[in-house]
Amino acid sequence: MNLVNATKRWISSLDTPSNIERAKKWIKNFSKESIPKDMLTITFARSSGPGGQNVNKVNTKVDLRFNLDQAYWIPEYARKKLVIQESNRINKKGEIIITSETTRSQAKNIEDCIDKLYEIIAKAAEIPKGPSEETLQRIEKLKKEEDQRRKSDKQFRSQKKSGRKYSDDL
Repeated sequence: MNLVNATKRWISSLDTPSNIERAKKWIKNFSKESIPKDMLTITFARSSGPGGQNVNKVNTKVDLRFNLDQAYWIPEYARKKLVIQESNRINKKGEIIITSETTRSQAKNIEDCIDKLYEIIAKAAEIPKGPSEETLQRIEKLKKEEDQRRKSDKQFRSQKKSGRKYSDDL
């Protein structure tokens, strides 16, 4: 399935059941392989850390840039969430910047960056789950108990005040 064309016209928000179903389907079909590689800008630099002279010679650190404004294959609700969740990774051009220098291999660092990007997008695309039926029943029970307690307190205060009234029966 081509995710780019599938999301251009839908899933702007999760306000309707049909949009939620479409979002679930998108999430199910989303994989690392579905991230368009032509939308990624990858640059290399010399890595820091141990490695002897090799560190000074080989560009193993990977900077992956991904322009969020042009990512029409990601549902709009997820892009909005990405802007909020990953605000510290987004530059003025609207690019998410992900770096990796965990290994001495350039290819493994590229794979690590793509894994990180996948995790970030998948996290933003998650559909928040509502409370369970059990939780809703518990909330309803607590509300009823609170209403009962409030009413009994009111009656007690009312009787207390009515007991203060002066009667002329003596």
